[in-house]
Amino acid sequence: MGDTNSNGNIDESIADTDNIHSDTISGDNKQIEPVQVEASKDNPMGCGTTRGNDPDDNDSNKKSIQKTGQSQLQQSSSNDRMDSDEDSHNQWSKKSKTMSDDDDDNNNRGGSGRHTRSSATLSKLRINFEDSGDENEDSRHYSYSKRDIAEYRNHYPNARSNPKIHDNYDFYTNQIRSHPDGDFIDKIHKNWFGDHRKLEYHHGYIQWLFPLQERGLNISAEPLQKHEIESISKDEKALERLLKSYKLMLDFYGFKLVDENTGEIRRLSGDSYKSRFRNLDTSSHNYLRITRILKCLGEFKYEYLKFSFLEAILRESITENKLSNCLRSCKDYWIETLRSPHERRAIRQYARELVEYRNKGMTPPKSHKAHRPRPTSAAVEKTEKMSSSKDDDDDDHME
Repeated sequence: MGDTNSNGNIDESIADTDNIHSDTISGDNKQIEPVQVEASKDNPMGCGTTRGNDPDDNDSNKKSIQKTGQSQLQQSSSNDRMDSDEDSHNQWSKKSKTMSDDDDDNNNRGGSGRHTRSSATLSKLRINFEDSGDENEDSRHYSYSKRDIAEYRNHYPNARSNPKIHDNYDFYTNQIRSHPDGDFIDKIHKNWFGDHRKLEYHHGYIQWLFPLQERGLNISAEPLQKHEIESISKDEKALERLLKSYKLMLDFYGFKLVDENTGEIRRLSGDSYKSRFRNLDTSSHNYLRITRILKCLGEFKYEYLKFSFLEAILRESITENKLSNCLRSCKDYWIETLRSPHERRAIRQYARELVEYRNKGMTPPKSHKAHRPRPTSAAVEKTEKMSSSKDDDDDDHME
């Protein structure tokens, strides 16, 4: 299960742009990741090829479910078709261009806001970040991807925990290597950091670094067990390793974590982020990896890291136009991994504000941030624990 990207209707939309009646980009289709292949003589890194199924899907042949009585919601049969990552990326890029107004007229039109060279040349975005579906997911077409994210938000209620399986705990306590062609986690953090080529083409490590309660393509990686979540969460060293794994992937994508308490991330310094952004914007199999990363963070008390990540992605894709191809996955999947409906609404509102700035030919001030509904940081969590512990001590003393 996981993120999806392909849109079977894009070809038709591009062919006849006059028939585009909605500002909303549908996201009920599947994203694709290279198939995991065991390391061999001809394939020393265990790299895979691409298949037209969801790589983290443990039942890739399941069909989307449509709620009875919603027959008025018409969808082309081509929506059932799944394209490759490359097709999805190319189609999304083309559609971004078709969903623009008269760019030249817009650029020459005067405005009252602050203009920059980059904002003056950006086409208008026609994309809606809707709040519908949070309270009643059955109110519209209930897709396979929505069912997937609903299971995640509910902590996989149907997942069975096998006490005999503890590979993920052993890996995160540096007792075993990842497979295939992997290493101990401490060595991965030390030796793979900055090795962007390996991180791009090796497709067997991501399921080990960010385990989920669902099976991925790497048959050597066991699904995360519920008892492992508890064990890893109680092991401070293991949690520190998970945070290092997040930092490893942030660097690979062109970011760095600047505040561990709030989760704030920024571009890598200088021009070093540019090549990483180009890679992320053109290598769409990384979008499914990001979905996995965000899901995993939410299993281990790092839920608070997601909001700031999404805030940065939205600004880079909408305002800076550096990660424009990430926008669909961010809208339809990454935001959906937020377990708090209040945070989902808040980050969508931020996205709408950025789109409005852009469509007016304006650049939002750097101080313009997403409004988080409530402080959710590691510092707050630690403070609450300390306060609770102190209260318990005081009660004991009074007794």
